[in-house]
Amino acid sequence: MILRSLNLENFGLFAGQVVIDLSVRPKSGKASIVLVGGKNGAGKTTILEAVRLALYGKRALGSSVGQAEYGEYLRQRIHRPPKVDVAPQGASVGLEFDYAESGVLRHYRIRRSWAARTKSVTEELVIEQDGSQLTDVRREEWQEFLHDLIPPGVSQLFFFDAEKIQELADSQTDQEQLAGAIRSLLGIELISRLRDDLGLYLARQNRNGNGRDSERLEELGTELEVIEGKSAILREQLADLRARRDAEAREAERCRLRFLREGGDLAARRQLLEREKESITAQIDQLQSELGDLANGLLPFAAAPRVTRKFAACLLKPEATGVDARANFLSGLRHSLKDWRKTAAPPRKGRWDSKHWADLQLFLASWSKESMGGQPVAGLLGGASRQSLSTWLRDVHALVRPRLRALGVELERLNSRQEELAVLLARAAAGDGASLLEELRQAEQRVGATDALIGAASGELGQCRVVTERLTRERRELLEKQQNQAQQDRRATLAATAARALIVYEQKVTFRKLDQLRQEFVSCFNLLSRKGDIVSAVSVDPVSFEVTLANAEGVSVPKAALSAGEKQIYAIAMLWALARTSGRPLPMIIDTPLARLDSDHRGNLVKRYFPTASHQVLVLSTDTEVDADYFEMLSPHISRAYHLRYDARTGRTALEEGYFWKSNGRSERRSALQQA
Repeated sequence: MILRSLNLENFGLFAGQVVIDLSVRPKSGKASIVLVGGKNGAGKTTILEAVRLALYGKRALGSSVGQAEYGEYLRQRIHRPPKVDVAPQGASVGLEFDYAESGVLRHYRIRRSWAARTKSVTEELVIEQDGSQLTDVRREEWQEFLHDLIPPGVSQLFFFDAEKIQELADSQTDQEQLAGAIRSLLGIELISRLRDDLGLYLARQNRNGNGRDSERLEELGTELEVIEGKSAILREQLADLRARRDAEAREAERCRLRFLREGGDLAARRQLLEREKESITAQIDQLQSELGDLANGLLPFAAAPRVTRKFAACLLKPEATGVDARANFLSGLRHSLKDWRKTAAPPRKGRWDSKHWADLQLFLASWSKESMGGQPVAGLLGGASRQSLSTWLRDVHALVRPRLRALGVELERLNSRQEELAVLLARAAAGDGASLLEELRQAEQRVGATDALIGAASGELGQCRVVTERLTRERRELLEKQQNQAQQDRRATLAATAARALIVYEQKVTFRKLDQLRQEFVSCFNLLSRKGDIVSAVSVDPVSFEVTLANAEGVSVPKAALSAGEKQIYAIAMLWALARTSGRPLPMIIDTPLARLDSDHRGNLVKRYFPTASHQVLVLSTDTEVDADYFEMLSPHISRAYHLRYDARTGRTALEEGYFWKSNGRSERRSALQQA
């Protein structure tokens, strides 16, 4: 596993979004350390806390933490700047890393965000694999996926702080902490669960006797005979009902054809036809009324289009006054009427005989003799203006004549449909549709009743099939159980043998791993201790996991006899040995490991532990732990260095490139020492 970056947003002392690049940049393959420096309270432990929280959620606080307590913890971890009215209501932690699975290197991005409501905290977990959201695992199982990827028990060996070191250094908790770490490390818990499962299997086999099975087989045989007899009767009834239904359906079809053939369909539609006839009659009346309105208006002018056009042209000419104007107009009108009588163009629809023409001539003669005193042409038509008269005459051609044609077409269509309806109604009145319709309804009702009987019988037969399948399945299982009883006894014997083998296997694995752990611990402890020969051997009880130290003479060295610094070295050496024994290539995150050590022990940790603890080591230190000399000593192994600077005025921590100082020479180192 290789950590790539840590993303903090409004988390703890970090305001806004802060991205920490954790990737190592090897220098000849030796630069494996990412050093983060900060004074006490600047946020070093917050970084370790964010990594744990991103991976484990509630489990980061322990296995016995409740949801309410976890929610309150998340609420408290939201950044709260001082003297600000509107504070952030949510926060998030994100971790990006590479992880090898079955020889395939995968890239993961985890983001855990939460928002604080009035009475609750809502949390969201997002996991991306190789650039896209994880789909191989259901969303509700994502947290368990992370636990399987990096088990919380194993991670305690790699992500630890001074508190973890103190717990292992404490003789009262050493045994319990070590036992849990070793069981998680070696997979002994999995072996124990497998042995428990085998025990449950054997217990069930012992409870399952076969005395009741024979009696149940006889009961099943009787029940199957009864249900199969009932099913046979139902099948016969269904066959009769289906045959009857087919005959009734054929009779109903004959009634329907006769009904249609003898006009029954028309009789059934009689009311619809009568309503349609009434509607058409009303439409004809409406159209005829509209035609009458046209006849009382401009329609007569449409009968003489040429005359109306000439009249309209005269209206648009400058108006003359006096007797000459009247004479000119009368001469033109008589000339036009004479041409129309002679040529009949446009054609006249009315019958115009000599009496009509005589009346028209009489009207014109009478009109010419009237004393109008030079009245303008507009006065002939009720005093309307010449423009209004011209507009009316244009409407005759643009509106009246097209509407007249449309009315004629629509009246012709409606009259035709009215005649068709009259024929259909006459046929409906002549047929005997009522009796045929009643006969058809009765036939269809008989078909429907038979369909209902068929449905009921089919449902009952379906229930019988379900019961038959259940009884047959139970009978088959009992027969197979009796046939396989010998095989079951053999499997029980094998399970008992496997359980005994697992006990032996667990013991051997424990002894082998503990032997490896003893060797690793002695090597690690003597590398870190300033007294290189204080411990020559160590033993770990395979049951209680109690640790006993011994010197070169084989004399037991009680842990209580160790100094406080040596106890710290003991705890660090044990964590280092456990990590080596695990064989898991995980990065190390170490928070303030030098606080309780003297200069000799600090020097050993800096020279021998930090550069080789893992392929990637994140060290969180104060300026008094990794000081200028230690920084100079670690420089060849440092890939990245950061400084956490806390601003009390704003209540936030800023991340800066570089450590508390730089290592560019003896003068700067001396100046740094003076400042320290």
